[in-house]
Order: sequence, then C-alpha cells, then structure tokens
Amino acid sequence: MNFDFKGLENACYWYGNDPVATHLLNVLSITFPDGERFFVDAVRAFRDRVDDPQRQKDISGFIGQEAMHSLEHKAFNELVAGQGYDALVERALNVTQKLLAGARKHLPPERQLAATAGLEHITAILADTILGHKDVIESMDPSVRPLWVWHAIEETEHKAVAFDLYQDVDGDYWQRQRAFLISTAYLITFTSYFTWQFLKQDGVHRQPLTLAKGLWRLFGYRGVISSTVPAWFRYLSPRFHPWDDDNTDLVAQWRDTLPEPAVSSVA
Repeated sequence: MNFDFKGLENACYWYGNDPVATHLLNVLSITFPDGERFFVDAVRAFRDRVDDPQRQKDISGFIGQEAMHSLEHKAFNELVAGQGYDALVERALNVTQKLLAGARKHLPPERQLAATAGLEHITAILADTILGHKDVIESMDPSVRPLWVWHAIEETEHKAVAFDLYQDVDGDYWQRQRAFLISTAYLITFTSYFTWQFLKQDGVHRQPLTLAKGLWRLFGYRGVISSTVPAWFRYLSPRFHPWDDDNTDLVAQWRDTLPEPAVSSVA
C-alpha cells in the first residue's frame, strides 16, 4: 500500500494528542498481524465447503485483504516500537502469539472459525465507528490516517465472510456466542493491560486529568469504544447477520480520500 507514515516520528500521540486513545489503538494494531493470520487460516480451513463462485471470490478477497493488513500493521508496529517502545511492543507480540498458538492447539477448527466470526464483528463495528464519525478520522494525525481508513474500509467490505462460512460449516448459535464472549473478554483484558503498560512507561498513569480526558474520549458520549456497544450487543441475537447494518455508503464516501494504490485495492 506504500503507507510511509511520514511524520509519525513527530506525532507520538497521533490520535488527538491523546496518550490514552493513541496507545489503545497502538495495542490493537499490535494484535493485527498475528490475529489476522489466524483469521485467514480459520477461513481457509473450510473454504472447500463453499460451491458458489461469488462466495469463493469473497473468500479469496478476505484472505488477500487480511494478509495485506498484516503487512501494513507490521510496518506501523515497527515504527511505534522505534519511538522507544521496542521492549513493550515485543512483549505484547509475544503474548499475542502465545494466545493464538493456544487457540490453534486447543480449539477445534469449528470453534476457531466461530472465534474469527466474532472478532471480525468487533473489527467491523470499530471500522463503522471510524468511518461513521468524521471527528474520529479528523482526530488522527495525517501520517497514520490513511492506514486506519483503508483498514476500516476493507473490514467493512468483508465483514460477513467468516460469519457466513461459519453458518455453512456449523451454525451452532451457542458455540458462536461462547466464542464471541470469550474472545471479547480476552481482547478487553489484553488491550487494557498493555495500554496501561504504555501509559506507565510514559508516566501518564500519574496524570489523573489526562487519564480522565482519554477515558472520556474512548468511553464517553459518542466515544470511540462506547459508540460500538449497541452493535456489539446485536451479535447476541439468533437472527443476527453482519449486513443487517448496510453501511456500504461509508466505503464509497471514504474510498476517494485514500492515496494510490490503496484506492485501487478497495475498488
């Protein structure tokens, strides 16, 4: 995609000059390279169950997009590490890899796919918040904004691929919910812990006003995380489908703001 992140070295707190929100998104980015490889493997394991040519095309698109996300976020994570967080980024990567290795070892393929469908829902609703709230995008430093907009667009485009495949392969509602709730718990625990570690390294953990402002930005009215809560609960419905919320208009709205070749990759 040729994202060069020019200027990132001068934008340590690249989200609204807010250390709390910036580090939470940094921590999420750390999970993406290995997490999305897990998603690709979970989907690839069952793609032979699909006969429809369009569905096969969608699965191929999913695999290609997720692989590219891994590469771009790996480059972004390396830049974050280079800002003095190399040891912390390495620790977070190691924990991510161990958790995913445990999932591969102990979960049958159907449950890995169920977890993928649930985590894809979480990335999709975060993407909807990014694309659907102009102030969220405008809070991002221009050096990193194209990466997050591009990623959000592609997460929106393929948000039903893993879910539809899970419905074909198994479709068990209770297994889907168990995987979703457990995955959510792991993600919350991981991101909370490592965001706090980043803040501790910066000394921000001793700045209650800065912490309060950051938490409000994330969890207050129209916050980055609080805005996703209603959509998170919709996944619990037995009748849920990702495209019940058709937000394809957001893809068209933001696609043309991206530099080449990112535009052609999502066209």
